Amino acid sequence: MFSSDRLHFREITEKDRESLEELFSDPDVMRFADVTKTNRETGEWMEQSYRDYRSFGVGFWVAEKRGNGEFVGQCGFRPQKIKGQIHMGFGYLLARTAWGNGYGKEAAYACRNFAFEQLAIDELTSIIHPQNIPSIKIARALGMEKQGRICKHRQRMDVYSLKNPACRKVT
Repeated sequence: MFSSDRLHFREITEKDRESLEELFSDPDVMRFADVTKTNRETGEWMEQSYRDYRSFGVGFWVAEKRGNGEFVGQCGFRPQKIKGQIHMGFGYLLARTAWGNGYGKEAAYACRNFAFEQLAIDELTSIIHPQNIPSIKIARALGMEKQGRICKHRQRMDVYSLKNPACRKVT
């Protein structure tokens, strides 16, 4: 699919199931994203990713180290409804072993650039827990701005968005 300096991004395959199950079952990783997922729920998430690839040409991709293919996490896009409108949702989760190495920021920049430059997506939207300071810092570094707050996963979450600067406003 695409790469950054240290990471390569590719479609999820069945061989990633064990790594994704470990990622989604880690309570520290999932503390802001959602509740942990069971193995069955991880399989359902993978199936939704496959449908996203076929239906929209986008989805969540595995992020792996370029040198050795080691699993780092996942990053990508999924259309989502926010206040009755469809937005291109943007997010990522990193394995705890990858924390503190700048992979989150690198993955976010690479996905944003791929979305805007290769896919011509006009806007990205992220739903971020207000206490998830690392993700808020990355969103702001990308140029995302807080647009408001919604209720998701039975809690208040902040909505950040970023418009593609290459898309001109029609007047």
